[in-house]
Amino acid sequence: MVLFVDPDAEVRTRRVATLTSRGVTVLEAEDAETGVIVAQTLKRLDVLVSEGYLKEGGYTGFDLRDAVKQKFPQVRTIFTSRYELTGYEQYFEGCPLMVEPVNESQLFSEVLGLRESGAAKPATAVPKAVMSAPVAVAVAVPDDGVAKAVLVEDDEENQPHSLAPKTDLGNYTVTEHLYAERDAETYLAIQRGVNREVVLVLLRPDRVNQPGALDAFHERERVKASIAHPRIAPLYEALEVGGRHFYTREMPNGRSVEELQEAGTKFKEKQLVDIIANVAEAMGHATGRGHHYRMLSPRDVFVDDEGQASIVNVFRPPGDKPRDFQADTKKFLIMLRLLADGPRARHLIDDLVRESHTWENLSSRAKELQEEFHERSLLKRADTKEAHDIKAAHERLSVPVWVLGLSAVVVVGLVTGIVLRNRSVPPPPPKPLQVEMVAIPAGEFTYQQETEKRVNNAFWIDKYEVTIGQYEEFLDALAKDPAKAKAYDHADQPAAKKDHLPDKWSDYLDAARTAGYFNNQPVNINCPIANIDWWDAWAYAKWRGHRLPTEEEWERAARGREGRVHPWGNDDKPKAANLGADYEPKGKGGTVDGFNFWAPEDKMPDDVSEDGAIGLAGNVEEWTATHANHPDYPDLPVPVVRGGHFALNRPANVLTIRTFADSPENATIARGFRTVSDTPPPATATAAESSR
Repeated sequence: MVLFVDPDAEVRTRRVATLTSRGVTVLEAEDAETGVIVAQTLKRLDVLVSEGYLKEGGYTGFDLRDAVKQKFPQVRTIFTSRYELTGYEQYFEGCPLMVEPVNESQLFSEVLGLRESGAAKPATAVPKAVMSAPVAVAVAVPDDGVAKAVLVEDDEENQPHSLAPKTDLGNYTVTEHLYAERDAETYLAIQRGVNREVVLVLLRPDRVNQPGALDAFHERERVKASIAHPRIAPLYEALEVGGRHFYTREMPNGRSVEELQEAGTKFKEKQLVDIIANVAEAMGHATGRGHHYRMLSPRDVFVDDEGQASIVNVFRPPGDKPRDFQADTKKFLIMLRLLADGPRARHLIDDLVRESHTWENLSSRAKELQEEFHERSLLKRADTKEAHDIKAAHERLSVPVWVLGLSAVVVVGLVTGIVLRNRSVPPPPPKPLQVEMVAIPAGEFTYQQETEKRVNNAFWIDKYEVTIGQYEEFLDALAKDPAKAKAYDHADQPAAKKDHLPDKWSDYLDAARTAGYFNNQPVNINCPIANIDWWDAWAYAKWRGHRLPTEEEWERAARGREGRVHPWGNDDKPKAANLGADYEPKGKGGTVDGFNFWAPEDKMPDDVSEDGAIGLAGNVEEWTATHANHPDYPDLPVPVVRGGHFALNRPANVLTIRTFADSPENATIARGFRTVSDTPPPATATAAESSR
């Protein structure tokens, strides 16, 4: 087990990934405070790798080393440094120092050597660094804040336990000793009358006669008995038998996190979110009612075969100091990180740690994430259902040869009946929307957080998302001049991609032209084009003589100069944007905003920005020109997607959230785009005119 601590996220991510690929279990932290939180959750730590100077005015890597050694005296430490540390040799205490830029192969070999052999060459002299040591590099004396944070609460006592297996206490028979704490011993037992396995917690006999100990134990029983929540193991009864004071409680279903860690069990993102939501809900329930607690340990959190989590009743009378909820949620999340299966799951945990939550806030955030996973599942189901419906329709529309002998009237009636499937006749096709653009003035604007100001040059952005009809013009132009078509391809477009036809394009277009149904949903040529990948969007923009917006330009167009919550302002208007509060994958939604899937671009006039752009909050999310490293795969730059869509039931931050496509080829039925121009467009123009 290795703990890697460095304030540089890029360096940390790269080195942790390399060590992990070599079979090393690595946990990471950005500063000493987080480092001790991580150490708090561990039962074993072999190697600490830490930058010597972690942050200005804060604890150093030397402080961290000293604190961690209180819990893990045998831990081996390697220091790295970006600074000149001549004169600080006494603080290394024989630990090796590697000065940046570090030879990473040597660093990894050193770590592996320490982990396997426990031996490392000490630094006999301080290597020279390019940067001078900052004034604040002077080593702080570790005080209670950093040192005591590592010590486990109610740490297990190494002494003989009081009850042997098969000991009877009233109606209970002890079967196994679990662990001992300072004041109590915990056992498994059988309640003989009902043959039920329980947990039996005994006040240690040597504490019974100590002043106040028995009263404190009874008060703890009363607190536990007062808490009722389906995810908190209830107290059954409190008893005194033969001078022994104890209570019994439920044994939670499943296996503890400690057992799961030892078994090497791993969980994907969605499973981890469910566990976090369950535990945070339980903790938030109790802390919201003013209950104090001891910190959750890996043996206190249980996960059953259905992936549902519950916790031991860790609540007790108030202590001398109030709990630090934000520090405690971090400890809990880091404890779960060892169960994370793959980069996506680990980065999910890391993001939640950085967000810094109370228990109630963590519960709310986890529920948001559960909703996001639900939305992803709905979209996948919709994509699958779409393919199935189209295939089934084609099969039904394949008319046998003998039918051709019937009258034309019968055939037409049959086919029409199949296509409409007992639906009401759709309205006639609408007049195609013309291409329009709105001006975004130059100037300062609020970006992402309220305190972040940026400056944009003037640009023009499409008033509407690109429609099916407008995209058809693009494809028609390419078909008329195949030799010129490649001129619109991005230089990095994969060779295997031969055209810019969306998946199921012919069925999609036929339905749109006739204002019919696609995927059991009404659609017309003024609905946004979807199911196109980033290469398609880029090529269309180039054909128009435009480009895709950067994500900063997109956000400026959507939120205006002052950073609005919604395009129209800061007030919630559930009917204004085509979002997912009323989304129903079976096709019966749309009760709030009027549309279940795609809305025609001119039918959501209230989803309008201060500059007049329509549909930035909802309908379909939109490709941007910006590429950024995928949070789950730090070495993989992918396009950033912005905005909400018809299935997204999360309107609060829809204009600021950054969605990372899995790849530029990742096309969905809920993703489209719009274009921007650095020069003003003609007063009126169709896509065909602007291509000449």
